[in-house]
Amino acid sequence: MTSGAHLSLFAAGALASLAALATFAAAADGIRSSDLVALTPPLPPAEVPEDVHAGVRLAKVAFDREFDSPVMLAAIPGGQGEQVLATQRGEFWCIKIEQATWRPFLDFRDRMKDILLFEEGVHGVAFHPQFESNRCFYLSYTQNHPRRTVISEMKATDGPNSTARPETERILLELQQPLADHWGGHLTFGPDGMLYIALGDGGLRNDPYALAQNPWVLHGKVLRLDVTTRTGTLPYGIPPDNPFAQEQVVRGEIYALGLRNPWGLSFDFKTGRLWCADVGQDLWEEINLIKAGANYGWSHREGSLGTQFHPEPLLPGTITTDPVHSYSRLKGEGICIVGGYVYRGRKLHGLEGAYLFADWGYGHVWALEMDEEAHPQRRWVLHRGPASHKFNPTLVVEDAEGEPVVLSQEGGIYRLEPETAD
Repeated sequence: MTSGAHLSLFAAGALASLAALATFAAAADGIRSSDLVALTPPLPPAEVPEDVHAGVRLAKVAFDREFDSPVMLAAIPGGQGEQVLATQRGEFWCIKIEQATWRPFLDFRDRMKDILLFEEGVHGVAFHPQFESNRCFYLSYTQNHPRRTVISEMKATDGPNSTARPETERILLELQQPLADHWGGHLTFGPDGMLYIALGDGGLRNDPYALAQNPWVLHGKVLRLDVTTRTGTLPYGIPPDNPFAQEQVVRGEIYALGLRNPWGLSFDFKTGRLWCADVGQDLWEEINLIKAGANYGWSHREGSLGTQFHPEPLLPGTITTDPVHSYSRLKGEGICIVGGYVYRGRKLHGLEGAYLFADWGYGHVWALEMDEEAHPQRRWVLHRGPASHKFNPTLVVEDAEGEPVVLSQEGGIYRLEPETAD
């Protein structure tokens, strides 16, 4: 059977499943079957052509151990190629990809001892641009009782084999969460020295309280904080040039809004553009170019289309920004997007300026080729899942040289490298 036939069968099955699910839900709510036509969307056409990019392979790095669900890899400024690998259950390791070496950096497992659910745990780590002088780095993780997201600052020891100093932790932000999913939680520093944080809508299907659109809560937003100053009694500063810093009806920390479960927040330091992948609910997985003050539509929009459950925006006159690229669950393309960064390395020829990303559920790894205005031109397949072994990408990130590394939930760390590599 051809791949197109397989795709058609999958798409038909997906549509049938959605229709059956909608019929069941409608019957429970007393809705007639004839009213369900609008609930089953048409199969979307391909946004851009897709081709296999020859000459790239996925290769596992030969560490002598596995890592417990790695979620982030952050370069240590001045660390001679060392990066800190954060794992979901609280272990942080200093690693060197080329040498496949590792050493402990921070053991946060005591803090994570009652963190058991799928999306709970550590979500990110980022080093201050002036780490070499101030020794500060930043964490994003979850806690219970009450269930919340924590953003904190911590210091590391001096010297070439630096380790974390847990006693120096300073809490910057605690955000109570309604449920134990859709946390988001990635964080990164921008070229402006500000800390950017991507937060999810807090969980439950359909974002029932429209938190992602509520301008007075931080759920479903990208935040921009100045960690070197203080605004009033806040333990951080709100930059005066934040898009809503002078608004009385919008939280000043908000840089952008309308996201569901952002996973993978990264700057392209050549252009200054901020990229973020956003995990969809039923239909669409998104790649967004994050701009100051922009609204990405969730939960009255998913992808570039309106939703049935929130047919009107929370606030009248809302203007939204469509994704740069989206792919559909209905076509069997994937089920959970994983960001992602714009490639500026030297080894993978033909991929300069492409956005690298993956799908956690299907194990695909792609490169989105774009023009200078960030309009998609082609989607390149770099690895087609499923792999011959368990492989669930949790992040596509660069190593100390700008070359791509893929973290996988089963504990492996992988390189994307030329086929001719030794």
